[in-house]
This record gives sequence, C-alpha cells and structure tokens, in this order.
Amino acid sequence: MRQPIIIFSHIPKAGGLTLRSIIDRQYRPDQIYKYPAHHQQEAVKKLSATQREKIKCVYGHCRFGTHRYFQRPFRYITMLRDPVNRVISAYYYIKSNPNTKLYAKVNSMSFKEFILSKNDDIQTQLWNHQTRFLSGKHQPDLDLAKQNLRKHYVIVGITELYPHSVFLMKQALGWGNVNYTRQNVTKRRPQKQQIQKELIHIIKQNNALDLQLYHYAKQLLIRRLNNLNPVTKRQLALYVKLHQQA
Repeated sequence: MRQPIIIFSHIPKAGGLTLRSIIDRQYRPDQIYKYPAHHQQEAVKKLSATQREKIKCVYGHCRFGTHRYFQRPFRYITMLRDPVNRVISAYYYIKSNPNTKLYAKVNSMSFKEFILSKNDDIQTQLWNHQTRFLSGKHQPDLDLAKQNLRKHYVIVGITELYPHSVFLMKQALGWGNVNYTRQNVTKRRPQKQQIQKELIHIIKQNNALDLQLYHYAKQLLIRRLNNLNPVTKRQLALYVKLHQQA
C-alpha cells in the first residue's frame, strides 16, 4: 500500500508557522508540497509524475478536501485555537503587517469596527473559520467537520496545549526532532480579559460553531493524553516542561 500523504491544514493564527518549521525538519524539501494560495488544481497538475510520487507532506492554508488533487491515501493534521483568541490575534496581526492582503482595509479600523465589519473578506476571518476549514465547505458545517475530524485527521491539536499536541503528532507520524521556538507571535496585543465584554460576546456569537468544534476537539485530545501509558506520560511531561520554560 502506498504511503499516505500527510496534509497539514494550516488555519490562520493557530500556531501554524511554528508547526511548519517542525515539519520542514521531518522531510526533505522535495518531499514537501507548499500548497499555493490560488489556482491550486492547476498548480498540482503542473507537477511531474516523479515530483508527485516524492511528496510526503502538503502544507498551507488548505481546507479539508485538498487530498482530491493528489489521488493518494491521505491523513490530515491541524491545530485549533480558542476562537476568541484567534480573532483577537488575527486583528492585531493584520494591523502590524503591511504585507497582509487585508492590511489596507483593516489598518484604519478599531477592533470594534473590525468585529462588526460587513466586508466579505474580513467576514471570512470572523465567522466560524475553523469549522469551514475542517468541513471543507464555504458554509461551515459542524457535523461534517466533526465527522472529518474523527475519520481523516490523525491528530487535531489545540494551540493552548501546543507541546502536548506536537508530542502526539511525533508519536503518530514517527517524526524525529520536534523541539521548537514559537514563530509569528503577534506582539503588543491585549489578552482576552482586556477586551470589552460586549465584543467578546459578539465574537462568541459569530463563532458558535467554532466554539463547539474547539471544545469537542479539546476533549478528544485530553482523552488521548490521559490514555498514554506511564512511560510515555513521563516523556510527555519532560517535553512539555522543556517548552513551557522556553
């Protein structure tokens, strides 16, 4: 049986660049396909048969369904983040990075204006974006996202349990060195408790599906961690301690 391709669905502002840096050490450059932002199917068609056969991992802002371009056995991984924290981080990241495509629209906005914006491109970032990724649908489908999570995602990590998630990925995928330093951290952003409660309430309303998906995935992850054998739990504790100190 052919080795399955590992597809990392990188959800924006959910610890993805750090995980990409880990993935880059697990495979040779010609074994990694960096998923393009546009014209995905056309780009994949341009790969030669030799290039396709070498690919072991695909990563990028690719939703569930990317596997159909490769016609190979597949397994997905991803990281989910507390939806409120993800939206806050997205706003301050866009504001501080002129190279982002939404910078011109968002730079002059207050956080409240960003949350209430009716712009279609901004709305995509604000409304159940994580459920959209895991369901693979333009209109987020929570039941389908959960079904895909159970059936096709070998690990769905949680950003707030980052070292725990990476440790499980190493175990499940046979990775080597998974030590890391956090990348693309949005600096000078307020914590959730510093944001007006009315705005937090709006974010939660807009991301009701993402909240359910996040808590569902977190429960599964914690259950998986609790089921580790004693020796592996000690290895996990050392790995977590190392990266929490860092």
